[in-house]
Amino acid sequence: MTTMTMKRAKAAGYRALTIPYSVPLELGMLDHVLSDMRRGKISHVLVKERRGVAVWRRGTCRTGERLNAKG
Repeated sequence: MTTMTMKRAKAAGYRALTIPYSVPLELGMLDHVLSDMRRGKISHVLVKERRGVAVWRRGTCRTGERLNAKG
């Protein structure tokens, strides 16, 4: 698993997918997200932040809000 700083992740084209997980309290949820990313063969990294560890993915992250706004 690759871990990067926020600055390096942004420079490499990654965008935040999740809010930071509090480890070890939320380790189970983090494991499920990482499992989904691996299963989907989606390029991702972990970014250590002050509040925990976030999952970032390469490319654009589209939310339902943005999809609905397009029509």
